Amino acid sequence: MPEKLFRDPLYDYIAVDKDSWLLKLINCPEVQRLRYIKHLGLSHFTYPGSTHSRFSHSLGVLHLMRECLGHLKQDFRSFLRRLDQEALLAAALLHDIGHSPLSHATESIFGDHEKRAVEIIESSDSKVNNTLRKRAITLPSRVSELIAKESVAPLWQKSLISSQLDMDRLDYLRRDSLFSGAEYGNFDWFRIIHTMQVQEKVIKGKQKDTFVVWPDKTKYALEEYIFARFYMYQNVYFHHTTRGFEGLVQRVLKRAQRLAKQSKNFASEFLPPIKILLGGKAGKDPAKFRNLTDHMLLAQITMWQNAKDKTLSDLAKRLLARKGISWKEVVSGTPFQMTAKIERVRKYLRRQGKDPNYYFIEDSAKASAYNPYRSVSAREEQSSVTSIILCDESYEGGLAEISDVPDLQQRLRAITAEKSPAILRYYFPKEHETQIKKLLS
Repeated sequence: MPEKLFRDPLYDYIAVDKDSWLLKLINCPEVQRLRYIKHLGLSHFTYPGSTHSRFSHSLGVLHLMRECLGHLKQDFRSFLRRLDQEALLAAALLHDIGHSPLSHATESIFGDHEKRAVEIIESSDSKVNNTLRKRAITLPSRVSELIAKESVAPLWQKSLISSQLDMDRLDYLRRDSLFSGAEYGNFDWFRIIHTMQVQEKVIKGKQKDTFVVWPDKTKYALEEYIFARFYMYQNVYFHHTTRGFEGLVQRVLKRAQRLAKQSKNFASEFLPPIKILLGGKAGKDPAKFRNLTDHMLLAQITMWQNAKDKTLSDLAKRLLARKGISWKEVVSGTPFQMTAKIERVRKYLRRQGKDPNYYFIEDSAKASAYNPYRSVSAREEQSSVTSIILCDESYEGGLAEISDVPDLQQRLRAITAEKSPAILRYYFPKEHETQIKKLLS
């Protein structure tokens, strides 16, 4: 059968049969929209090359899922029915269709991307839903179950889409590393996929389930993957410049929301897709969301540079010019302990005619490369979703969570969620940098 070839910088070519249902799914407008959503949001303010899209990433995840299923089918056919495989392939391609402009930078404003992805997949008005239903009447619900946070999908299948080691992460770490130029995200992905196993196991004598596991010989490739996550969070995802401007774009949108509530005339000037900010029916309109892209949001913010409201105009100008904000990282002390200092900064900004709700941004981030499973505090039982699990006869019960593997324990301990410190930063107008840094010291 003739193939449609997508050139990809990570995998060279990604091939899809021209008459296949998968290509029809790729060509749906809800998927094509991802060409206009940057995968790393505002990271190009820090790393100019990181302008790659959610579309290229989604094709990459699809490619890895096919690679994974091709490997698993060789030895574990009993775990993989045809409809299960097709649901996993579709979920790999569709997992990001609910992302709002600039990806995670605006998720707190426009809503959870996984929830919206499920809404699109289940909506009878979407081309995605129509394409999936033509393939199999139950396919939309199966795909939704794999993407939804709370679902009844088999955990080992869900772990291939969303877990501490899934096809999504295997692609974006390497892709973000390549385009940012920060070479921290490289690891032996091929070995990780091609040594993966699916096993039915009893965990500590009581819990029987189907798990994705890896043999002991893959432990160093898995360790390498975890460290890649740690370095990418430290150097790319939580970079102080990126986080500062992400906070600024959120303040721009919140200011616009407030002004729209106060003035119908101001709200009426919104570009149609941006009216999702107003909530109500507009917020649930799938047609408006299909047109809500980076380009549309940036066009709106460009218009707001000339807004009558001085705060909105100033914030928009600072964002688009990529200047005018400074920052201070707090090494010790919690936000609670900083209360008195923060209040002094807020009073100072008010005296300068700057509303601290928009000009003083607190950002707290925790660079968690891996969350070790601990049954005492975990809400769910151990599974492929909650753990990276190795199998070997030398382990007690034949299985071990990766941070419990003896020769990895010491190295992993320093970067796991239990040990990694939160990063606390404050952002403020650059012209007041000297005085505010004194107040925060």
